[in-house]
Amino acid sequence: MTDSQLDGKVVVVTGASRGIGAGIARCCLDAGASVLGVSRTRIPRSDSERRADISVDITTQGAAEAALAAAIDTFGRADVLINNAAVLVSANCWEQTDAQWDSMIATNLTAPFLLAQTFARHWVENERPGTILNICSLESEIAWKWPPQSVYATTKGALLGLTRAMAFDLAEFRIRVVAIGPGIIETDMTTPDRDATERSIPFRRLGSPADIGRAAVYLCSDEAAYVTGEILYVDGGYKLR
Repeated sequence: MTDSQLDGKVVVVTGASRGIGAGIARCCLDAGASVLGVSRTRIPRSDSERRADISVDITTQGAAEAALAAAIDTFGRADVLINNAAVLVSANCWEQTDAQWDSMIATNLTAPFLLAQTFARHWVENERPGTILNICSLESEIAWKWPPQSVYATTKGALLGLTRAMAFDLAEFRIRVVAIGPGIIETDMTTPDRDATERSIPFRRLGSPADIGRAAVYLCSDEAAYVTGEILYVDGGYKLR
């Protein structure tokens, strides 16, 4: 089933090969958007003429420019950037290595900033509106519930701060910057103790990538045209506990 919330829009999604990113890309496609998926791994070819994919490591020099250029070359424009790609390495703060810190900062914070900066600059220079959606995390609010992930929580908290600061900077140019804070979503990063995890969620189920995808469609659509600098938690009530 499709709708038309994103008809005519071109959406760029990082980390689109699996998990939440794949769910977001699928929901945006179903909502009428043309979608460029960006991933380090190769993505199976889509049967839709409105879906294209490129293999790019977003932490490498020039990755942001390559993603923007691919969207314009393929679809003629770029209207929405969704910063979803992230890495998580669990370790106590006193055991986290410099390499692990550098990897998470580079993927979860620096790359989203450079992508957002590149797309925003393009929109400002061409006097076009745009939307940036950052996938943050509940961990920026309640990190103590998922130890040991202090560095990951730090990057996601900083990404939320960046969302709010960029939203203020870009508001005069009709560029919106918003965020989603996923709860516990059923992906390959999910805890193996499913029963205990579901009991901890008021809705008594894990979230699905489609739950995040549907929220992304709303925030990236004209229905949210007056929303900026905000985060929408999609967590089945987990933050209420």
